[in-house]
This record gives sequence, structure tokens and C-alpha cells, in this order.
Amino acid sequence: MYVEVHQKLTIAGVILLVVTFLINYYHQETHPGIGFNYAYVTGVLMLVSFSISFIMFTKNQITKS
Repeated sequence: MYVEVHQKLTIAGVILLVVTFLINYYHQETHPGIGFNYAYVTGVLMLVSFSISFIMFTKNQITKS
């Protein structure tokens, strides 16, 4: 089965979204307001993944028409 790069990036973004929620939930339950919340790191990576996927998909659709 052939999966395009933008689809792989979207799947990676969804996985990062779930990981971000889990890390944030753990941080809020264990260390509320103390220390660095690593959910920011996965959140930024998720946004980058979704953004690149969106740009690639849009560029691909524009060139097809």
C-alpha cells in the first residue's frame, strides 16, 4: 500500500497530539505549576508536522488542477 509523505506526516502529527495530551496530563497531575512542561516540545513538533503536511497536500492539489 502506497502512503504519501503528507499522509505519513499527518499520522505522525496525530501521534504527537496524543503524546502531547498524555505528557501534559501527567505533568499537571504530578507537578502542577512546577518545572518545565515537556508537552510544549511535542506540541511544537505536532504543529510543525501538521503544517508541513498541509503545505505539501495543498501544493500537490494545486499542481493537479
